[in-house]
Amino acid sequence: MAKTAPALLASWSVFLSASLLVGGCAAPLERVRPAAPSSASTAPAESPRPEIWRIDLGIANAYLIRGARPVLIDTGWGATTGKLEQALHKLGIERGGLGLIVLTHGHADHAGGASRMREAFGAPIAAGAGDAEPLQAGHNRPLKPMGGLAKLLRGYVDKPFTGFVPDIAVASELDLRPYGVDGSVVPMPGHTPGSLVVRLSSGEALVGDLVRGSVGRSHSPTRHFYHDDCRTAEAHVDELVAGGTRRLLVGHGGPLDAHEAQARLHEKPCP
Repeated sequence: MAKTAPALLASWSVFLSASLLVGGCAAPLERVRPAAPSSASTAPAESPRPEIWRIDLGIANAYLIRGARPVLIDTGWGATTGKLEQALHKLGIERGGLGLIVLTHGHADHAGGASRMREAFGAPIAAGAGDAEPLQAGHNRPLKPMGGLAKLLRGYVDKPFTGFVPDIAVASELDLRPYGVDGSVVPMPGHTPGSLVVRLSSGEALVGDLVRGSVGRSHSPTRHFYHDDCRTAEAHVDELVAGGTRRLLVGHGGPLDAHEAQARLHEKPCP
């Protein structure tokens, strides 16, 4: 029998509460398998594939990309930064060891721990210029739910955080090579006005919340719970696929096959 809305809410409230608990051990780490080579790829054959680690913070994923220097993508929120710090130490990252912290967008579950991580590791923060105001205020923009469950969950995920001013306000494509990674940060608004995507020459893209993994089937793509502008956000998935991206590394669940995500999002129009 399908769960009723109250039962779903109860299940999710337990999950979210557990996700906020900070234990004595680091968050689970998983090395992301490289995207399969594409015959149509234009990347130089000698380009090394980056080593990517997914750091499961419970409420959201963070990622560490190891190139010439490591770059951290997203930070979770304040209650999970202790786990993130321990995970980075486990990967051999100490103060001064990060080239850059990139925030895919200005929501609390992705950016709430950024101020503490900057202080702990001495790395600059790059964030979308369109999200500068909520980041400084330390609060999400109003969340626009994409369905009934999202409405029920809004009170659990819409939390304040320590506000800050990013060191780099990204308004156009940012080359990551000076920071140690063969890739770029590209503004792709829609989920929020300042949403960013990290596009790698190896065929992966770290897309934040453009799409998410399904609950209970984390590698099955589905629409995210919230979007400022759903149609604009999901059009970027088409753009990424057209540009050769084969795998999407998402903020919740994943990794996802880019073509499967594109097809799944086309099955049902944005609300």
